[in-house]
Amino acid sequence: MQNKGLDERISVEKIKQGDADEFERMFRLYYKRMCIYAENIVEDPLEAEEIVCNMFVRLWEKREQMNIRVSLEPYIVSSVHNAALNFLKHREIEERYREKVQYRLKYMDLLNPESFDTPLTDMLDRELYEQIEKALATLPPQCREVFVSHMMDGLSYDDVAKKLNVSINTVRTQITRAMKKMRTALAAYDQRRK
Repeated sequence: MQNKGLDERISVEKIKQGDADEFERMFRLYYKRMCIYAENIVEDPLEAEEIVCNMFVRLWEKREQMNIRVSLEPYIVSSVHNAALNFLKHREIEERYREKVQYRLKYMDLLNPESFDTPLTDMLDRELYEQIEKALATLPPQCREVFVSHMMDGLSYDDVAKKLNVSINTVRTQITRAMKKMRTALAAYDQRRK
């Protein structure tokens, strides 16, 4: 038991000093187990792999600041655990926002002047549609296509990435950017309606 702790401290010191072989050894030792652990939390094998890969990338990039007090394994498990919980939190926020956008689009259909031909419904329908169109028009082309594919067509990150031939990280980044702009545009519309 004493030797394991000493071996881990030596391993951590080597990694801190930039020993890529030692880092690769550590990666191979923990990667599969951490993917299984993350998958149990996020319930998606592709997302679990991405979470674990991103954690190892961050670990390598910040290796000099590694501050491991107990041992390497609890540090890695804790890092994966926190990253998986952050992913779930982000996904929940995104899902709520997607539901909001879909509700607004359905709301637009309900207020279609062909169905309810009144000046008020016509104005509300036109205003909301214009706000969504304006917000979408401000997005760069790839960002707009990613957003529409995921948020309005309901494709998963993986499906959007395959459809557009980009990485899942690109999809996530583009959706985050688009959501900020859409949120701002629709918040302004909501304020005017109140």
